[in-house]
Amino acid sequence: MSNEDFTLLRNFSIIPCIIGLQVFLWVILCREWVKRDLRERMCRFIRIRWRPFGGSRVSCSFKVDYSDLSGQIHRAICRTYWHRRSVTWRDDRIIGYSSQNDSAS
Repeated sequence: MSNEDFTLLRNFSIIPCIIGLQVFLWVILCREWVKRDLRERMCRFIRIRWRPFGGSRVSCSFKVDYSDLSGQIHRAICRTYWHRRSVTWRDDRIIGYSSQNDSAS
């Protein structure tokens, strides 16, 4: 293998790394949009998990556990679209109630 072949192989192998990094950064940005939306709704997020196969090419999907002002714990699925900052909520259901000690700390 010559130096030119090695350089060509290295340059082509860097392309998937760049694409993977860009997708990772988009997912982190979409997660921050979900957090911002929960803060605007006066809710406290408990857990936000990315659903890699739940969205499409132009959206990210997350499974979110959050607590609202009345202490109810919700589990919802939301979707964010990369070309706009809106968060679409669906399948929002109450799964429990937070205790007084949990909300005080």
